[in-house]
Amino acid sequence: MTKSGRRVKLLVVSPLARGYLRGIRRFIAASSPYYAQEFLTDLTAKIIWIAEADYTGSPRDHISPGLRALPYRQRCIYYRSYVDRIVILRVLHMAQDVKRQDFE
Repeated sequence: MTKSGRRVKLLVVSPLARGYLRGIRRFIAASSPYYAQEFLTDLTAKIIWIAEADYTGSPRDHISPGLRALPYRQRCIYYRSYVDRIVILRVLHMAQDVKRQDFE
């Protein structure tokens, strides 16, 4: 529960999203292990915030029905919001082309 008495949704990070996060960390760590850890900590906090705030995000129905997105620090967090949970599907660089097949 939040301070306002609202129930916090369960946060589920898909295995594919976890893999993307590990890849982001490895890529940044090649230049700066410190910055990689700092960046991932910040990105993870934003992912947790999505569930805590029950943030509705921007609809991405043109990609896949019910898909939501939150652009953050040159990345885009793609997720689905359900009554009881938020499921993080992907965390992609904003320059990447996103296709319907990526969310089937």
